[in-house]
Amino acid sequence: MMLVYPPIGLEINIHKDKVQTIVIENPKLFYEIANDIYCQINGKSGDTVISENYVPIQLSRSADIMTQFIPFTLNRKDLISSIDSEMKEKSVNASFYGETQELYAHIEKYLYSLIEDEDIEMDFCCPNDISAILKAFDLHIVETDKKLNEKLFEYILVLQKYKKRSVFITVGLRNYMTNREAEDLFQSVLLHGITLICLESKDSLLLKNESRIIIDKDFCII
Repeated sequence: MMLVYPPIGLEINIHKDKVQTIVIENPKLFYEIANDIYCQINGKSGDTVISENYVPIQLSRSADIMTQFIPFTLNRKDLISSIDSEMKEKSVNASFYGETQELYAHIEKYLYSLIEDEDIEMDFCCPNDISAILKAFDLHIVETDKKLNEKLFEYILVLQKYKKRSVFITVGLRNYMTNREAEDLFQSVLLHGITLICLESKDSLLLKNESRIIIDKDFCII
C-alpha cells in the first residue's frame, strides 16, 4: 500500500507489518493533510491518494479518520445506522424470518387489545421492518470502562465488520495514550491485518511495531 501527497512530493510505502506514523511539524501542512483526508472520507475531492497495488482506493468507502478522543464513543450515529441495516437483513434471513413474523403478529395483537376499549376509533401501522423496534429498544454498543487503546481497537473492529472499512487514520493519537498503550494498540491492529496510519504534529518514542517519517517545518522529508 502507498500514500501519496503530490503538493510536497510525499510518497510513502506502507508495510503490512508496521503501523505508519507521519510526523508533520508544520502546523499549516498538518492541517491541510488531515483536512484533505477528512474531506475525501466525507465524499469530497482531495490531493491525498492511498493505493493498493497501484490502484487508488476510494476513501469514502474504505477509510475512516479518528480526530476526537475526548470523549470517545463507539456509539457513533453512522455506525449504529450500519448496525441497524445489518440487523434488518439478519431479521429476514432463513434463521430469523419465522421469529420476526411471529414478533410482528404478537405486537399487532397486543396493540389491538390495548386500543379496543377506547371511546374513539384508533388504528396503527405495522412496520415494514424491525427498524422501529430497534430504535424503540435503543440498540447500542455496550461501552465498558476500558482504556482508550482498548476502545479504539474495538471501534476499529466494529467499523471493519459493519462498514467494511480497511484503512484507519488517527490525528494526534499519541497525545492521549502512553507509549505502552500505543504499542499494545499497534500490536493488536497488526495481528488482525489492519492498516493504521497515525498523523502526529510532534515526534515521540519510536515503537518497535511502528514505521515513521518526519516532515519538518520547512517541508523536508526525513
